[in-house]
Amino acid sequence: MGHNQLNMHKIYSLIFLLTSICTFSQESFDYRYLTYSQVGYDMNLPKVAMIQYKDSTLLSENVSYTLHKIVNDKKVYSGKIVSQGKKWGKYWWKVDFSNFKIAGDYYLKIKKGKETLFKSKKDLPIKIGKNLIWNKTWYPTALHHLHIRDSLSYKPEGGWKDCGSPLQELSSHIIMLNALCDLLELTPNELKESELQEVYHHLVVGANYVSLCQDKAKELGFQEGAVIHEMRENYKVVTGNVAKTAMILARISRLIKNENPLLAESYLERSIKAYSWISTFGPVLHWDNTNNFAITHGAPFGMHKPPKEWMTRDLMMMLWASLELYKSGETEYKQKAIEYANKIMARQVLKKKSEEGLFGHFYTYDSFDFTEKANIHCGAWNANYKAYNQGGHFPHYLIPFIEMSKLWPNHADNIKWNKMVYDFAYHYFIPATNQNPFKILPSGYYKGVGLLNWSGWYHGHNKIFGYAAGLAMEFYHLYHDEQFIDIATGNLQWITGLHSGFHENNPDFSASMIVGIGNRYKEDWDAMVGTITNGFEADGQFKLEKPSKETDLPIVFGDEGGIHHPAGWISGLTRLKAYLNTKE
Repeated sequence: MGHNQLNMHKIYSLIFLLTSICTFSQESFDYRYLTYSQVGYDMNLPKVAMIQYKDSTLLSENVSYTLHKIVNDKKVYSGKIVSQGKKWGKYWWKVDFSNFKIAGDYYLKIKKGKETLFKSKKDLPIKIGKNLIWNKTWYPTALHHLHIRDSLSYKPEGGWKDCGSPLQELSSHIIMLNALCDLLELTPNELKESELQEVYHHLVVGANYVSLCQDKAKELGFQEGAVIHEMRENYKVVTGNVAKTAMILARISRLIKNENPLLAESYLERSIKAYSWISTFGPVLHWDNTNNFAITHGAPFGMHKPPKEWMTRDLMMMLWASLELYKSGETEYKQKAIEYANKIMARQVLKKKSEEGLFGHFYTYDSFDFTEKANIHCGAWNANYKAYNQGGHFPHYLIPFIEMSKLWPNHADNIKWNKMVYDFAYHYFIPATNQNPFKILPSGYYKGVGLLNWSGWYHGHNKIFGYAAGLAMEFYHLYHDEQFIDIATGNLQWITGLHSGFHENNPDFSASMIVGIGNRYKEDWDAMVGTITNGFEADGQFKLEKPSKETDLPIVFGDEGGIHHPAGWISGLTRLKAYLNTKE
């Protein structure tokens, strides 16, 4: 095709596309504006599709939908479409067919009276089934890609290939190890014996890499117990990484004790050494002379370095490590857990200091009044500000507090622990997730700006949605409040295709972000089945821009995959499965 012919072809294509959109053509409209889970829906859980458009007049109030079986076009369900208002520069309408609970493959028609405006594609079926999400995703996201990552790792160091680069970050290994522990503790009866053995195998693969990072730190001259961030390119010691090491090696030690008592004992010894080192030398500070610290934390611009204080997320990890050591038989850590709990509770935002009505979340430090963000993992290289922020994956992870209140129900502070969790769940978590149509967890409240989802992040949103689903299910387990199920499924379904669609750098809409899983799915750089991509960004992956309301839009697709995101997914999915078994 010649140059002029090519240009004419592009012009005709554009005219056709615009005409198709205006006339609700089946070819273009159904999958670019109607988004739904491309993996499918569990029979007994919320089932929602979403319509989006830049103009509020697209759909009138009397528009409805019908759900049809693909095999015979028979209508099986119908309902009204509900406006969700404006968010992220678009108007949204919800198609809710949660009460329909018959397994099968379906398609949707969007109707105005008897007229069909548009419909979903039959070759992209809306799948409904019992335990569908679990059955389709748990093994690929938990184990399949780990076998590949193991084979691609830098063998002298062991471990797994981590992300798009050759790096093997300690923090990534730890959160994946934690996800495998969740499988063993929460859903062991769902796994075959051979699958359980695979989990045990990978616990050792990952834990041995953590051990190597601890040995390397000693070789470099740190006192025994410290750990470095990465074996080949990043020898920084990070506060959260050392605390995470103490937590995860104690947890793994406890879970493999019957399988491998000698190895379990060695991990426990390493855990205690890590705990002792960071208790003595923490917090470890890194910074440089840029505004990247301010961007990452929502701190005042001009603040280039952190105070000599622990971040709340690191205090939470020390509490968690204390609990795991206690559960491993080291009972002297009970008092340490209680002391860390007191430090964390002192940082909770009170109602009288609420941020646009939000309270119950936490300040990052004692000396400053900006609140902690859901994720601060902003880079893997050697810049100091990045070292300080490496591995801050867990978003407001109150699970140690929940475990603590169950462990010590008669403790004098038990009422305080429970109230702290309740205030976070009902006065931050619910209202924050309800500020968008999908109920996904925002990145946090930025002082003077507001509650943001996308702006100011480096990458990695999909990870926190998995963890948010896990938190929601913990709250459901505590309070038996169905709205937490809506939040949990909303966060997971965002990853499976029910999302805002791909915009600037990719024209496809409504695709699963789990590689290899779903009608349509996006691939990461390595095309590993079961991994999950970075997901949507405001400014593009690996970029840090000043957060603002104007740029808070999910407009760029981040296509790097890594261990982070399936780790969050598994930690959320296991809780969904474990706490809803009685409903299936």
